[in-house]
Amino acid sequence: MAAIALGALVAAACAGPPVASDASLVPNPNPRAPLAGILRFSSDRPVVPTLVIDDGEHQQSVTADEEARTEHEIPVLGLRPGRKHTVSVTIRDERGRESVLDPLEIEAPPLPEGFPPFEVTVRRPSAMEPGGLTMLDVFRWTDQFEDDPTWGLGVVVDEEGEVRWYYLSDTFVGEMRRLRNGNLLYAGNVDGRLYEIDMLGEVVREWHSAGAVVGEVPEASLPVDTDTFHHDVIELPSGNFLALGLEVRELEDFPLEYPPGTKTGTDIVAGDVLLEFARDGSTVRSLRVADILDPRRLGRGSLSRDFYDDIYEERYDPMPLDTTHSNAVYYVEEEDAAVVSSNFQCAVYKVDMRTGELLWLLGDPTGWKPPWSEKLLKPKGDVVWPCHQHGLERTPRGTWLLYDNGGARSIPPNPEQPVEERFSRAVEYRVDEAAMTVEEVWSYGPAQERFVSPFISDADHLPETGNVLITDGGRFAGPDGEPMSTFGGRQWGRVLEVTYGEDPEKVWEVVVDDPAARYSIYRAQRLKSLYPKLDRPTG
Repeated sequence: MAAIALGALVAAACAGPPVASDASLVPNPNPRAPLAGILRFSSDRPVVPTLVIDDGEHQQSVTADEEARTEHEIPVLGLRPGRKHTVSVTIRDERGRESVLDPLEIEAPPLPEGFPPFEVTVRRPSAMEPGGLTMLDVFRWTDQFEDDPTWGLGVVVDEEGEVRWYYLSDTFVGEMRRLRNGNLLYAGNVDGRLYEIDMLGEVVREWHSAGAVVGEVPEASLPVDTDTFHHDVIELPSGNFLALGLEVRELEDFPLEYPPGTKTGTDIVAGDVLLEFARDGSTVRSLRVADILDPRRLGRGSLSRDFYDDIYEERYDPMPLDTTHSNAVYYVEEEDAAVVSSNFQCAVYKVDMRTGELLWLLGDPTGWKPPWSEKLLKPKGDVVWPCHQHGLERTPRGTWLLYDNGGARSIPPNPEQPVEERFSRAVEYRVDEAAMTVEEVWSYGPAQERFVSPFISDADHLPETGNVLITDGGRFAGPDGEPMSTFGGRQWGRVLEVTYGEDPEKVWEVVVDDPAARYSIYRAQRLKSLYPKLDRPTG
């Protein structure tokens, strides 16, 4: 009888709307990601909360998680800097009964002094991809024209250019991507570090290259067998990662000067590695690019020695040559293949990850000898070969989209393109693997507007509109403000969204340009929401 009475009492207590207790809202304690708060409360039964975040001018309603529970700790994301916000919470139980908690207040701090400016110069909401949140990787330059290794910024701006979230690091922040578990992954340039953080800026997991790493390594960091990570790392469907790693090998009969020179000798070369590793840092498999591409073909820049100075300065003198300088990788799951962008070779290539077989080469045929020349795609119609390209992805049409920086747009011994004629663009290629042909099917560049980013940058397909998000991130301007086609002058960058089709138009643009500082944007991608379970990354 006592048990029946207790059950009846509990049932009676749950017959009404749910009850919450001990509600509190505190600013995020992590100063690296200050535009956030933490909401905590308990409920007398499992409930799903919905938050309405209101700053007096803007309002957003968020159901961050549909899983009902009794103990709640919810990130409050998207706060606007320097403003007070009211957070109203509605809780709903499994039978649809609702209660509203007393409103809570939180004030977001202003942006710190010297924060990069974000100015929206074009905005046509009706033609834009829905969602309107853009995540950018911004880095800063020193007066010595070197990227500042002590400062890095991952930032999300809305379509009006207002900062809605940021993570300020004391290391370089490169290629910040959302993982399937909702956290963010980013690389620390070429210092041999990878970081996984949550939306409150807490480091969840960290990896370091076991071969050569810059600085002290935290005890909890997981070692990975490579000299360093550089430029790109992606999450595979298996949960493993595919990264661009590095090795050094000695090559005999290596060309020591650009064609038509004939001087050869023995030299050391920093070669890229396609490295798959598990989350515990263990190597699953690796392919050496020097075993895939011709290690003795020289592209424009292949005899440079300065990019990996920080990694190798105490190990080699002189520094190893940087012959391929890969900068992007895309995984084709159904074929277990990788498509890779090699900057200095001005080539995009596909490789079978099981066997290491080169499947095709997209690029200028100059300098490729057998057997590599047998893998060259033949142009179908008018094709402008990419050069010093960045970013790489397959679209739903099965085509390949990338940012073609242009560079000198030549392979030695061909002459360099005149500086005044250089241009960058976003470009799309269709590859017919059966016929071994390539066709250029779309581009946004000099026909619409002439721009040049000699380095970095990206291009992403947007899924709902088919628009293209272009990171034109490595811009330079002279003292007169005129654009420059080579390194030097004032550094700045922009991200723009353009329509897809025969006559593409710019529908959104945000510019990062500060006369008192120097900034570049490595890459950008669109988010549907700051809340991980509400977002599906698009780039």
